[in-house]
Amino acid sequence: MMDQFNVKSLEQTCFEVLKDHLCPENCIGLWQFTKSLNIHIFLQLKYEAFHFICENFEEVSLCEEFLQLAVQELADILGQDDLTVTQESTVYQSVLRWINHMPEERQGAIATLLPKVRLGLMDKSYITDNVLNNDVVKTNPESHLLVSKTLKVMSQPSLLFSECGIDNTLFCRRLPNAVLLMIGLFSKAIKAFDYRTNSWITVHTHPGPEDPMIHKFFYSTVFLGGYLYLVGGVLRLTDPFNRVWRYNLVTHTLQEMSPMQDSRDSGSVTVLKGCIYAMGGHRNHDSTLLRTAERYQPNVNQWTFIASMNEERKDACCTTLNNMIYICGGRNNYRVLNTAEYYNPDTNQWTLITPMGTPRHELRVAAYMGHIFAVGGSDGSRDLRSAEAYDPVTNTWYDVPEMVHRHSYFDIAVMNKQIFVVSCSTGKIIVECYDYITNTWSVVSSGMNCRSEWESMQTGEELQTVENQIISGQNN
Repeated sequence: MMDQFNVKSLEQTCFEVLKDHLCPENCIGLWQFTKSLNIHIFLQLKYEAFHFICENFEEVSLCEEFLQLAVQELADILGQDDLTVTQESTVYQSVLRWINHMPEERQGAIATLLPKVRLGLMDKSYITDNVLNNDVVKTNPESHLLVSKTLKVMSQPSLLFSECGIDNTLFCRRLPNAVLLMIGLFSKAIKAFDYRTNSWITVHTHPGPEDPMIHKFFYSTVFLGGYLYLVGGVLRLTDPFNRVWRYNLVTHTLQEMSPMQDSRDSGSVTVLKGCIYAMGGHRNHDSTLLRTAERYQPNVNQWTFIASMNEERKDACCTTLNNMIYICGGRNNYRVLNTAEYYNPDTNQWTLITPMGTPRHELRVAAYMGHIFAVGGSDGSRDLRSAEAYDPVTNTWYDVPEMVHRHSYFDIAVMNKQIFVVSCSTGKIIVECYDYITNTWSVVSSGMNCRSEWESMQTGEELQTVENQIISGQNN
């Protein structure tokens, strides 16, 4: 009926409500319901529900709806490259749980489902103890042969490329639901950090010294619409500029976009409701600080001024929460700031909030678990390990545990329900992770030499969280 009368606004409202209420307990039911309906709103919802299932598989697989899946539906889910699991044994255990729910009817389905498990990513001892000797697998000759061949290839990897009759998909790593991208300056490389393996890989190497990504300092980056935007900064031996580039992560090409209204060095940039916001920084080498802010609309490729902040600030940091932009800390010509404020795009107004407990510039902030986390930076005399969080409901800041290392000129991202910070503070690329469940920080990677691989973070490397579905696409 909605489609017949073209009530698009009502359609969109329904879609947003259903999308916002997706959870592990109902996502499978919504996906199944929408699969047979060829109406635009349900096609959108089908994609969102399936993506939710894949991204939250570990929780979804423990819910009652999971046990009601048809065998081919489960096979479709398990076969996704972007199925998010910490370890592949989780996928195998979910298959056993599904079969054991109705063992007589489902035991034969192991032949369909086991090839969807990436057996080659498991430990040999786990496969031997828990897969090869499992009763369901042992009683199915096809599955038992598959496991035996997998173990043989694991012992002799060269067999994978021979006529051994085994699908190499069993050995292909799944895509993480997000990766951290680090963009160097004098380094020609873009590297990605996979939180599941705690390792860096080279994504791309810039072609030559004329590439502006190699020579930009103190710029800001944001990820929007499948593109990485490089905003403001300076080129070598030049004043700050207002130039903006858009980097295509698939073709690895740069396109210059419309310039900002203001030139900004050491400004703050974020994304809200499909637009890019840039604020603060300084305009040139005579230390003219800015409190101006502006918004970029990608559909018209245009920057326009919005209301100015209450304070001038550079080396601050911003993020978004509850459809508001929060900017914290930074410094002016006289002092390091502990002030913070938020921007409401509906009223075009900035409002000061309770100041942070510690003045911080070169800090990083992130929206996490409904609060704003402000971590590290410098108080003007030393780099900081401390961190604090802001509760928007009570308008108060509270202390959170200190990081393992002191960090300034670093970067931050939220991924896999954890906070990650990346820094070169010790001469090595340090990756720390904060988990709200344990309320602790831990170092998860610290091996790569940032002087040989990278220039110091102080020259302006930027870290971005990139969701893999933007890059790889999804068809379900």
